[in-house]
Amino acid sequence: MRGGLGAVLWARRDFDRVLFWSVVALLVIGIAFVYSATVENVQVPTPLHTRQIVWALLGLALLFLVTALPIQFFYSTSYILYGLAILLLVGILVAVGGSSRWFDFPLGIRFQPSEPAKVALILAAARYLAGRNVSFRRVQDFLVPMALGGLPFLLVARQPDLGTSVIFPVIIIPMLFWRGLPLWAIILLCSPGLSVMTAFSPLTWGLMLLVIGAIVWRARLRRGVAAAVLLTVIAFGVLTPMAWDHLHEYQKQRIVTFLNPQQDRLGAGYHIIQSTVAVGSGGLLGKGYLQGTQTKLNFLPEQHTDFIFSVIAEETGLLGALTVILLFSLILARALRAAAEIRNPFGQLVVVGATAVLFFHFVVNVGMALGLLPITGLPLPFVSYGGSHLLSQMVLIGLILGFRMRWMEY
Repeated sequence: MRGGLGAVLWARRDFDRVLFWSVVALLVIGIAFVYSATVENVQVPTPLHTRQIVWALLGLALLFLVTALPIQFFYSTSYILYGLAILLLVGILVAVGGSSRWFDFPLGIRFQPSEPAKVALILAAARYLAGRNVSFRRVQDFLVPMALGGLPFLLVARQPDLGTSVIFPVIIIPMLFWRGLPLWAIILLCSPGLSVMTAFSPLTWGLMLLVIGAIVWRARLRRGVAAAVLLTVIAFGVLTPMAWDHLHEYQKQRIVTFLNPQQDRLGAGYHIIQSTVAVGSGGLLGKGYLQGTQTKLNFLPEQHTDFIFSVIAEETGLLGALTVILLFSLILARALRAAAEIRNPFGQLVVVGATAVLFFHFVVNVGMALGLLPITGLPLPFVSYGGSHLLSQMVLIGLILGFRMRWMEY
């Protein structure tokens, strides 16, 4: 911190130290528990916690670099970066034929194109929505951002990586709301997804149709638009059972297991059951660092990635789990505060999109560990082992910090 770019940024009064140190705290927690989860169980030439330290240091360097770049740089390159991200997503489908989510390089380095695609989508959607002509009076004003999110959604779902693909439309929704799209319009945009989720129960699907119909009537849409919305919702509901038959077996099993993990305790339900056992067995203060039995006896699967929160809860108990939740809550609160203070519309929307990504990852991963949400494979930001996702998250924090420092710029 005494010299170089970091020192220059650190000296500025508007550098959000609370946000920065919260991220650093989570990085340290992540390294400590990646070590705990892998020190006796994963046999690799380079220990995974050592790799995580390297990724964390690279991430901090990338954070400071992104923080130092002006808003105009990201605005002018946003569409270019989005195009490159789409090319990478297409490239991995062509290169491996949909059998992998990563590009493999020497020295065991793997690169996941869906991670930088999240950042690129935020920048591209923010640039479009920040335009002066966007008022949502035209259909294209909200269809273009949805299309920007829909393209990477389809490409990532094709890999197949359904859990990660969902985040792309999720990014767009809060950005549209922040830009001024009414809540009823947001609900109508989400209505096809609601139709899919309720399609297997005639009662819930019928109730959902009544609610959507009431919103359409209350909004007094033109007949053609109203008919298109209702027909789309009905079509998604009717086609969902057919689409179910085309899902991969493991995707079906994840959903069925989430609804009733006890039906296959030693198979598909094993992950959820072992995770909840680990969390519950931690009690108030935990079993002690490096003393988690679910971890050390290899009962807990994917303990250094998907279920690292379960490791933390088992070894440090409720207090440790709440500490992680508090740090994330602090990061999200500081990010939203930054979005409210920034005067540049593009900067506001970028920070909102970045916050949406962090929030979605955090809620889904913790919910998955607690058995409240289906297993998706989404990592816990700054804590789970991995390079691509950690670097992309540090870029998001760099954007939040940098745009907050330039809050007065238009």
